[in-house]
Formats: sequence, structure tokens, C-alpha cells
Amino acid sequence: MYTPLPLDSEPLDILQAFAFQATKNPDHPVFRYESQSAPEGYEQITWSRAVKMFDTTAQILRRRLTGTVDYTHPPVIGILAATSSILYVSLVYGALRAGCTVFPLSPRNSDMAIAHLIAESGIKYLLVSADAHMQEIARKAKVLLGSRSVHVDMIPIPTYEEISTTRGTDLDALPLAPLIDDEQIILIAHSSGSTSFPKVIPLTQKHLRSVVQAAGESDLSSEVRSAQASAMFHAAGFVAIVRAAYTGMTLAFFPPATKAEIPTPERVLRSALATKCTTLGCSPVLLEHWVKNPADVTILRTFSCVLFGGGPLAQVVGDALEADGVDLLAVYGSTETGGISTIKKHGGGWQYFEMLPTTSPVLVPVDGDASGSLFQLIIQECTTNYLAVSNLEIDGIRAFDTNDIIQQHPKNPTLYRVYGRVDDQIMHSTGEKTNPGPLEEILVRNSLIKAAMFFGRVKPHAGVLITPSEKAVNLELFRDAIWPTVEQVNKFAPAHSRLFKNARRRFTPFQVTPKGTLRRHAILEDYAQEIEDAYADFDSASSSFSTVGFISEISMKATLEIVRGHVHANIHSGISDSENIFEAGGDSLLAARIRKGIMQSLRDPALKIPDINTESLPQDLVFASPTITSLSASIYKLITRDPEDHVLKNTPYEAVSVSILDQKDRTIVRLRDSASGEFPLILVHGGSGDVYCYRYMQARFKTGLWAIQVTKDTPRTSFIAQTDFYYQKIKEFQPHGPYRIGGYSAGTFMACRIAILLEENGDKVVQLALIDSSPFMHLFPNPEIDESINFNDPQCLHDYYDHSVRNYCKVALTWTHPWWHKFSEIIWERWNDRMRDEDMSELMTNAYHNLFDGLPRTFEFMLSLAVGDPKGYDELTAGLVEWTKKLRAPVTLYKASDGAASKLPLELKEKWRAFGMDWGCENVRVVEVEGNHGRILNSDKLFDAMQKFDGQGEA
Repeated sequence: MYTPLPLDSEPLDILQAFAFQATKNPDHPVFRYESQSAPEGYEQITWSRAVKMFDTTAQILRRRLTGTVDYTHPPVIGILAATSSILYVSLVYGALRAGCTVFPLSPRNSDMAIAHLIAESGIKYLLVSADAHMQEIARKAKVLLGSRSVHVDMIPIPTYEEISTTRGTDLDALPLAPLIDDEQIILIAHSSGSTSFPKVIPLTQKHLRSVVQAAGESDLSSEVRSAQASAMFHAAGFVAIVRAAYTGMTLAFFPPATKAEIPTPERVLRSALATKCTTLGCSPVLLEHWVKNPADVTILRTFSCVLFGGGPLAQVVGDALEADGVDLLAVYGSTETGGISTIKKHGGGWQYFEMLPTTSPVLVPVDGDASGSLFQLIIQECTTNYLAVSNLEIDGIRAFDTNDIIQQHPKNPTLYRVYGRVDDQIMHSTGEKTNPGPLEEILVRNSLIKAAMFFGRVKPHAGVLITPSEKAVNLELFRDAIWPTVEQVNKFAPAHSRLFKNARRRFTPFQVTPKGTLRRHAILEDYAQEIEDAYADFDSASSSFSTVGFISEISMKATLEIVRGHVHANIHSGISDSENIFEAGGDSLLAARIRKGIMQSLRDPALKIPDINTESLPQDLVFASPTITSLSASIYKLITRDPEDHVLKNTPYEAVSVSILDQKDRTIVRLRDSASGEFPLILVHGGSGDVYCYRYMQARFKTGLWAIQVTKDTPRTSFIAQTDFYYQKIKEFQPHGPYRIGGYSAGTFMACRIAILLEENGDKVVQLALIDSSPFMHLFPNPEIDESINFNDPQCLHDYYDHSVRNYCKVALTWTHPWWHKFSEIIWERWNDRMRDEDMSELMTNAYHNLFDGLPRTFEFMLSLAVGDPKGYDELTAGLVEWTKKLRAPVTLYKASDGAASKLPLELKEKWRAFGMDWGCENVRVVEVEGNHGRILNSDKLFDAMQKFDGQGEA
């Protein structure tokens, strides 16, 4: 039973709230993270354990600090670290327990910005993580501070192992924590850069308590909030722990470690689902990624609420998610004021929010607004909302002008949405902000540039419009001529404000006011289409780096040059070959651009690299090899393989990629990885047991795609043993649903049983895709077989098997590749024991045994389902109908136009339109695809349709 914090007594400070939770609710979880080895799929850190970690961190830090910590005059300790969220939280609140005022610093800042924040806040100690990028920023910042005679001690952060291990007497006992005064500054945050440098924002105990208590939520002990996407150096991140302490809410993070995990959109969503979160909080940029994938939208619908904030969400994205049933809720606030909006549903539309009754808003009508619905928002301090900082006074009372323009709801006057900014600050969809003034000032110092204007609202990164001056005579060389100035901007700007060569375009002169200043809104309207085109070009392009003309043959050195060039073009030219790309400012967007650019360079005809080798570069290439050196080595190994060594040479599968062949011993083959997050479509092999038939899907699928194949580990004693094994493997690789399952040919029967096993386990199967077959296909009408056959009769059963083998041989002869003709001949000889395995190739041997040893195993299972005796067509059909009634998943049957059904008499075609699946299942859809039984797997229509589903079946 959870015990809420007392509300009718003297309010507790933060450390007292921590102690209360550890004492009164010692077993209540504060953190949750995924764990495949745990029975529930996740593990938890309770309040008693978390406070112990904070105390251990405090003990370690007090030992490492060079001076004695005086609780009455706490020193300021900064944190510049790229580490896991749970370790970062422990650093923040461990340092607070050690007697320090704590200042988390964004690692996205430049060295100049870090030096400025250190000097402005009076940081005495700086905790720095061990990664090269943080060390380099800290070193450069210290040099800049030294020139101003400012000293700061650099201290290595403790590892997660150090703070989480139960320690003995090697650490000094902590002194009793004194009560924290309401006006004491305990934490410091900083702005995103509303002036030339980020502003320091001191946070007092009184302010923080009012922030978390403003919503009036005293017991959220049943809520598990997904915080995997939260940056702990942002106020919204580290204040979430304070909210958890005052409300009992549990926060879900990535597994704790010393190094940070890259929060890719796929990884965030999978982790949120694995940890069984009830609500999810994220920035708009993640929603813009998830909306493109129906499987992700299906997952978003499982959360009771999806909270977004920190930046604007594109109208088309919000509308699409709301129409798809995702429960969106806009949240609004600032570090300076705390939360402004409630976190409760209001039914007024996804864009709108309701203001907290504990705030005191002042709404100033916007000049020239004929609608009367636009207001400049100012928050005035009151007894229930204490501001962190103020920038004006109203009637002698502190207030903060947000510089935001909000718009009142047309029907509900208590609801508002963010409309824009009074100033020119650009809010990106990531939640970051770009202040254009200082950056534009650097650009226009160059005499070749007449005017420059940044843009990027509702976009993940900034761009700039530039008008050349009269001195820019050679416009073809203009970009290269001004690039040194752009590099100065990039050195000064935070990561989200940096510019890329192919993200800029030149335009005709801008509209200006009589005073000569830029008319920003008018310019953005004039060039709206050009800006959209620039972003489209940026998304589709790889990078500005080109190898054409200076690399004529591939070598390890040449590969290193190619990789280095694309990394430098997308991250920055100062990154070393051994530095982690993501710690240096890379993200999933840039990783995709780097891979795409490298593949583009490798396709240069002069390099003579076989296409099959280039296409084998995996989707997660940059994540798996995150340094220039390791990335070059991985790529060189893949592209220098000799295609002549391809084990499938002179077979229909010559185009099978190296990445598939490298997984030949794995039951589950990752054809197209989902960047460790997106829920993949999992296809069971066809009758031959391999996954080579899916080779074209690997290149053309855009969503995650895995396939199941037969290996030496596959139990083939029975149909049940084989499908049980596949089920266990799926659960091992994807412990939690929803699941997307499919199969081709003979694999459709197995796919159905796997779906039933999942559903019987309580899992949700949102897609069941059957490609040109079904469990009923063994009972398909055939004039050569007497339907009065009794399958209990061994001779009748043998005759049926004979017919099945003979029929397969006939079908194989109709396919074009000579290999199939040879295989057709060999099958019959091998079936009649006139040929041995030793006389066949490995591919043919494996295919034969999977096809025709599997046939009796399948029939054995069908006979076990038969209803009544004798066991003929009717009894087996009735048994399969009852069995398929178990399926709850939406079924889509993809039927080849020139497949088996095309040969049916007209009077039977309607009965068998869904290959029998509609006799037992209610939710069955049939899609006809051009081609025969083999060519259907080459169809773009098939690929597109299988990726479009709405959680109720393919769309």
C-alpha cells in the first residue's frame, strides 16, 4: 500500500521527500527499466535502493572534492556528462545530498557557451564523463576560462557500478542533511540561448515545490511515465524526479549504465512498451517519426495519454495521430515559470491546453489582431506559483513575459494553444530553440553576405536564407567562399542550430522595413515553398561530401577517407577517427545520412564494387560501429568480399545479400532491422526452409522485417515441436507485443499456429499476413484426387504424398531459372530413392528435406485436428475450421493472380476466394497480386500492402 506525502503538515523539502519515500514506501518503485531476463520483462529500482544510490554518490563526491563542503555556503557543482539517465539522476541528487548546488549543463552547448555558464554561475567543480567529446569540451572551456582567470576543478564522474554496489566502510559517513530553506538555490538550469549565450536560471526549493504541487496531484503511484526520451540535463528531466518524490509516480528509463544509450525513436517506443508504461512523454519530433509507421501508431494507442511539449507539432501530424485514436495532450510551461498547463484531458483538440488554476496569467491582446483571440502571455507570481526568475513587474509583483503568443479556443474560452513568438526565437520540433540574432550577425560580418535569416519552426534543425552582396561576383563559388564563416557559426551554435552545406539556398533580396530590418514573417511566407523544398532535399540527400574524381580504387585507406569525409560533413570536421559519433553530436537522423552518403560513394562505377556488397551494409551500421575507424573497418570487410565466393552462385538466389548469408545459423534473420525499436513483421520461411525467397523484400521494405529459417538447431520431430520452437525464439527476440506475423507458402500454416500460441499467451497479434497459401491448401480441390479418400489408410496417404511431390515437380518446371528444372528432376529421383543426398547440392538437399520430410509432419498435425471418422477431406476440413476459429488477429491473404486459385473451376472460385480462411475467421481480407506463386514475392504491391495496416488488419 502506497503512503502519499502528508499535505496537512509543514511541507517537506526535496531531501526530506526522498527520505519519506525511502522510509514509508521503501518497496515502491521510482525507476523502471527493461530487462529481457526478468519475468515481467523489466526490473525496478525502489525508493530505498535509489536513496542509497544517491547517498553513495554523495559519499564518493565528497571524497573527490578538493575542499570541505560547507552546507551553509554550498559550492556550485556542474555536470557535463553523456551517461544513462539513472546514473545522471544519481549524480544530480547525490551532489545535492553532498551539500552542493547542482548545475546540469547541456552537452549540446559549444565550449564557449559552457565556459560562459561556468563563469556566470560560479561553478567550482565540474563533473565530466570519460567520453572523448565531453572531455574535449571541458578542456577547451577550461582554457577559455583560464584566459579570464577563472578556475574550475575537473572531477571524473563515478561509474554506475560504483554507486550501485553496496559498499563497506571505505567511504566516510554522510553528515546529517540540514533543512533546506525555501529561498535556498538548490539547482540551476539554463535557457536554450535567448541571448548570445544561454541564461543561468537559479531554482529555489520554494520554486521547485510549487512546480510539482501546482497540479494538485498527491498520489500518482499507479502511473508509470515513459521518460526514455527525456534529457536529464534539461529542467524537465531532472525536475521529473522531484515530481516522482512528491507524487509516487514511477519513471521508466533505459537500463542503467555508465555510458548513455542513444534514444532513437524506435528504441524509445520499444522500451516504453517493454516497461509497460501507462503514459508517454516526448518531443514533437518523435511523433513526426512514429506517425509514418502504422505499427508505431498502434503502439501509441496503448498509452492512456501521450504528452508532448517543448516545441510545436506539425498540424498534419497531430491531426493524423488524433484520427488514428492516439490520445494526445499538449503540455506547456517553461523553466522560468514552471508548468502552465494542466495534465488532464479536456476534449478540445490535441493542440490546446488548459491553464493550471494555480497560475496567475496576464493576457495582453496582440496589436492588429482582428479576431481578438491572440494574446501575449505573461505569468505573474502568486502564492501558489513562485517564479524562478522574472523579467518585469506588474503592480509591484514579479512577473515573467514568456514572449509566447497564445490563441484562445474558438468555442472553449478556457483552452489555448501556442500560436508563435513575440521575439524571433525559433522553436524546433525537438523541443530545442535557435536564437537567430547572434548567428545571423556572424554571417553578415562576411562582406559577401548582404542578409541572412534563419528558419526552422516545427522542423528538427535550423536552416538559413542568404542573400549575396554585390561583392559576390561568382555565385557558383559563393557557397564555398562563405563556408569558413558558416563554420564559425557552427562553432558558436548549439548542435541543433548548426548548418549543413546542402541545407542552404540562395534567394532574391528580402523584404525589409523602412528602418532596414528584415520582415521575418513576410519573408517566411514568400519563401515557404522554397524552404519546404530545402528540407525535402536535405532529407533525401546524403551529404555534401563527394569522392568522385579523387578515389579511383577501393582500399582500406580509401574506405577510411570516404567514411571520414561523410562523418565530417554531417557532424563536424573536428571529430577524431576514434571519437564516438553520437557523443560528438550525432543522432539517428545524421546516422542515416552518413550511411546513405557512404553507400552513394561506394556506388561510384570507378570503384567497381559489386552492388550485392554495397547493398549488404546493414541499417544499424553506424550504431554498431560508432567511430570513424571502426566504421571504416566494418565497411571494408563487407565490400571486399568476392561475389564469386557466393554460395548461391548459379541459383535463383544469387542476389541474396551477404548480410543474409552471414545469419545462416540464426533462427531469426534480421532482413531489415528496426533500429532496435520498431515492431517488425516476422515471416515464417516457405516450404524449402530458407529465407532466400525474401531477398527482394530486404531491399524494398521500409518497416522492420525479420524472417524465420530452419537451422541445425530446429527440432523437426513434429509440426508442434517446430512451431513451439519458433514461438520461443520470437519471444526471446521480441518479449512483448504487439506482434506482426506472416508466412509464405507452406509457412502460412506455421504462421497461423504461432499467432494462436501468442494469443493464448495473452499477447496481441495486430497483423497476420498469409502469402499465397493457407492451412487449408493441402485440401485444395484437385480432379486427380478422390475426395472420398481416407487418410487413415497408409496406402491412401502414401498415394497422396506421391501426388503432392509430383505436383510440386510440375510447378517447378514452369519457373524460368534452370536451377528449378534441375531441382524438379532431382526431387522425383530422390523421392523414389534413386538418388542420395551426397549426389545433390547443399541447397537442394536442404530444400528437399524441408519440403518433403515436412509434409508428413504437417499431415500428422492436421489429422490430430480432424473432427470424426473416417479421416477424409470433410473431417480434416471441419477440424481446420474449428482450429482457425481460435485466431483473433486480422488476417490478410495475398493471392497470386496466376497461382493455384486461377486454375479452379468458376463455381469453386468464390468458395475458395480466401483459401478457406474465411470459413473459421471473421476478420479476413483478400488482396490479389499479379504473378505466380514464385513471382508474387517480387511484387511492390505486396510489399506496400504488407506495411500498411491499422492494428485491425492491413489497410
